[in-house]
Amino acid sequence: MDALNERGASDALQPGGLCGLRPRDGALAAFVATLLPATPVLASFDQTAQFPVLADPFLIAALCAVLGSALALVIRSLVRGTVARPRSRATVTVAAVAYLLALLALPMLFRAPEPHRWAAMAAGIAAGAATPWLVAQWAAVAAAPMRASLARCAVVAVGASLAAWVLTLLPEGALVPAFDGLVLVGAVPLAFLSARDEGPREDAGPGTNQLGRLLSVTWLPLLGLGAYAFATNVVAHGAHTVVQTAFLGGGVAALVALGVSVRWGRAPLLPWSYRVLVPVMAALFVVLGACPAGTFPPGLSLAALYGFYLVLALIGCALFLAAVHSRELAADTVVGVPVAVAAAAALAGQLLSAVPGLDLAPWLTVLAALFVAVLLVFLGRTAWNELVTPRETAAEGEREAAAPLNGATAAPTTTSAPDSSPIAVESEAIAAEPTRRDALEARCAAVAAEAGLSPREAEVLVYLARGFTPAYIAKTLVLSISTVRTHVRNIYRKLGVGKREELIHLIDGE
Repeated sequence: MDALNERGASDALQPGGLCGLRPRDGALAAFVATLLPATPVLASFDQTAQFPVLADPFLIAALCAVLGSALALVIRSLVRGTVARPRSRATVTVAAVAYLLALLALPMLFRAPEPHRWAAMAAGIAAGAATPWLVAQWAAVAAAPMRASLARCAVVAVGASLAAWVLTLLPEGALVPAFDGLVLVGAVPLAFLSARDEGPREDAGPGTNQLGRLLSVTWLPLLGLGAYAFATNVVAHGAHTVVQTAFLGGGVAALVALGVSVRWGRAPLLPWSYRVLVPVMAALFVVLGACPAGTFPPGLSLAALYGFYLVLALIGCALFLAAVHSRELAADTVVGVPVAVAAAAALAGQLLSAVPGLDLAPWLTVLAALFVAVLLVFLGRTAWNELVTPRETAAEGEREAAAPLNGATAAPTTTSAPDSSPIAVESEAIAAEPTRRDALEARCAAVAAEAGLSPREAEVLVYLARGFTPAYIAKTLVLSISTVRTHVRNIYRKLGVGKREELIHLIDGE
């Protein structure tokens, strides 16, 4: 199944693939750029007459509505206890219309001769209440495996950062039509896009079990997403140039994440990101912040800090898209929980920023340091557990997977071609690897079909056949370890085997 992950990465580079100029990815970027409760794009209107009076009431009302609507989405999903069917097109259309009317009315309220505070709050409530439903629909449309999801999130973040940065540069006369155009492009397609159905949905289990399984996998990304939402709303209260610098840093960070998703990092990508990518971004910010004033151009440290937070958000968003794609939990639970966390963190940042005389900018650095501290403790604990509890590693699994299957052609070795150079032998072995993988997947597919395994059990079977442990499978497929163990038990029961050796012999046809 690593071949599936690799194909997911390579698909991002194909014409019409993830990084291609597909209309729906552009529409998603426009939606993210104008997602007012989560981005500082609202600062583009700071020169309008009523902005100082109406901005805070609108945002506070919107964030409260987002939080309430997201919690309602989660509760509804938990009560059902199973993976819900795709929501009706009528529901999505109603949410999109409410969102459109609210955001299209906002520039007119900012430019009105008199402040209409209650109208601004009503617009905020309408936009906020619709936001979780629209985010859930976009998640259903854009869901993909982890590596492909990170690539998509990075591409969308680059486009959204560029669009939001351009908005901050426009004069008031051009700002309103440009903003309205982005709102229309981001919301209207939702009435016509449908999530791709990839087979029957499995039982998600009781509500509390769903929530526990989700949090066991996503608690660290949730912290990162909350930190990003808090920092973003604090930055939104900065000057025009501060917002532009933040967008610049966000665009660069998104390009870094795109490079990681396409070129670097082996599966499972999630732990690799937290062990390599996030510490590197944190180290860059620490170095820039520790140097004397004037060493670097002004704003570079802020751009690095915002880039660090955006990387956290991208990893979190990619993880939740992958969780929606895995179809192990109700999609509304997977989407509603991070939206509620982000809304609560953004609301806290908004309320604290509105306190007169309170400067939260220095606390953004403290928040970044606290997250890194939690990350270091988590990584240290993980490393200690791996040290005192020996278990099969991913490298061992790879070595076992490299062994030829019965009936498959073995990779050439140095003894089979004495005149070949080591480089040539290695190239031949690499060329033969897809053949071995295809043979393994074909044999596993035949065994799964004969035993009546579910699509997810068939996917886990290939990982088991290649020698990977349940912990590794959980990290790769973005599932909880308990979910993987349940699948393993079901596989063993349906195949009539009791241990890994018997499973391998069965797959090899012995």
